[in-house]
Amino acid sequence: MIFIAFGSNLSSELFGDPIQNCINAIEILKTRFNVEEISKFYRTEPIPKSSQSWFINGVVSIKTDYKPSEVLDNLLQIEKSFKRIRGVKNDPRVIDLDLISYNEIILNTKDLVLPHPRMHQRKFVLKPICDINSEWIHPVLKEKAGNLLKTLAKQKIFNINVNY
Repeated sequence: MIFIAFGSNLSSELFGDPIQNCINAIEILKTRFNVEEISKFYRTEPIPKSSQSWFINGVVSIKTDYKPSEVLDNLLQIEKSFKRIRGVKNDPRVIDLDLISYNEIILNTKDLVLPHPRMHQRKFVLKPICDINSEWIHPVLKEKAGNLLKTLAKQKIFNINVNY
């Protein structure tokens, strides 16, 4: 499976609040890829913990003939269209789109690491993946998403009702 994580904790001039940023990002993803499933939306605390606003997060699964690097290029273009400014790592953001996994590919280049190197440490990624497929197996750790999620019980995450 190909998973793309989405998140936002800043309002944008273009779309409004973080929920709307995420909804609009998904709509744009649909114009570039075959979006198969969309997880629930979650309100999550920033990691590492900080005083910045909490995030809206989720995951989509897609199908595409694009290579992983081409998927990444598309995600960066979409972020740029939202006027995302990449500054300090873990800064607040209007939109964040991360290629989390691309089928069973294991990749480690200067520009892209697959699967995402910290995905198994982030409830805001694993919980939405479990919404889509809790039996998905991490290609490096050889562990089901549902089992990895159980190790992250202390991270705060709240389901939010989004009419999407």
